[in-house]
Amino acid sequence: MKERDYSLDIIRIGACVMIVLMHSPISESEMPGAVLSGLSYLTAPGIGLFFMVSGALLLTGQSKVFETSKFLKRRFAKILIPLLFWTIVGVTLENYGVKNTELGILWFMYCLAGMYLLTPILSRWLSAATAKEVEFYLLLWLLTMCVPFVNLFTSINEGDTSWLYYFHGYVGYYVLGYYLQNFLNDSEAIVAKKWFKGCFVAVFMCVSVLLPIVIFVTQVEVDFYSVFWYLSITVALQCVMWWMLVKKFMNQVVKANGFMVELSKLSFGIYLIHILVMRNLLWETQWMQEMNGIVQIVVCAFLTFVISVFISWCLSKVKYVRAVIGY
Repeated sequence: MKERDYSLDIIRIGACVMIVLMHSPISESEMPGAVLSGLSYLTAPGIGLFFMVSGALLLTGQSKVFETSKFLKRRFAKILIPLLFWTIVGVTLENYGVKNTELGILWFMYCLAGMYLLTPILSRWLSAATAKEVEFYLLLWLLTMCVPFVNLFTSINEGDTSWLYYFHGYVGYYVLGYYLQNFLNDSEAIVAKKWFKGCFVAVFMCVSVLLPIVIFVTQVEVDFYSVFWYLSITVALQCVMWWMLVKKFMNQVVKANGFMVELSKLSFGIYLIHILVMRNLLWETQWMQEMNGIVQIVVCAFLTFVISVFISWCLSKVKYVRAVIGY
């Protein structure tokens, strides 16, 4: 049996924390726009990292041992039950007037289902693809992530008649996770070259750090949810940076113990439950509403995470019921 890669557990937990933090600010509170924008931007990599971990685990790159029917039955059994259950819960709660249910976050599961369908195809391609070929695909994907910035100056055709259309989307994160997991230390891969690390840090600082600051200071009007969101080069670079940092310092960190592994396994449940806990429990309390700024965000995120972990853990201990959190 393949040895467990504890760094993936840490990345998955970190991504889960990012998503909880992102959703924590009370929508009606008078919080500075800079705080909200900064928080959203710094936590946006959470979604990409989730997809990357899935790609690292599921894209085997070994066509001879990949059984399509077995894979799809196993993966769809794991995702369809939670999707159906939480959709019913969300619709039912909305019919009874409960606002801010978790229906809005289920989009992630639809994307994941699409990637499951692509996995047999991608795995067979990756089994024969060289590092250079995978890098060529990722380069095309990264170019599409620059489109939001190019659109600030000129309009680009992004429809189904554009070549960009066929390389864009979240599946790029999926392949990126496989690439970084398998080629990070491969001498043939660009990502393993010493010069690449220096160049990447320079590009990261210019694009993902300095550029947002310059736009904020100069007060240039941009569509935040296009230029600085999930499918933007700025967020993709953050995802790679987080991935490489965890991998680099993993040897200096004590290997994840049983608690960290269990927390990683519960991350799907935490994602599915946290909106209900946050917006229909914590946000409704007077003491939470009286908090301001960063204090409210941190306290809300911490309590949401702890309560969601506890509920997910309880559900995971009940046979058959654990399926609703994909455990």
